[in-house]
Amino acid sequence: HVANTHNIQISSATIGTGDDCISITSGSQKVHATDITCGPGHGISIGSLGSGNSEAHVSDINVYGAKFYGTTNGLRIKTWQG
Repeated sequence: HVANTHNIQISSATIGTGDDCISITSGSQKVHATDITCGPGHGISIGSLGSGNSEAHVSDINVYGAKFYGTTNGLRIKTWQG
């Protein structure tokens, strides 16, 4: 779970939690995931952003060479209306 941080490198990892392999929330910047094997679980999630009509900022997120096995999603962005 990556929150309120910057300059994070996640590489050459196998992650199988049954939930989000990587979750990225508000305040995260410059997160780079390379050569990730993800599953089973929900995939890689950015959010939930903007809950309760709030502002949430995430920027410069890069995913390269990810493999997903038995996941409900690949990479998803979860936002709230408003």
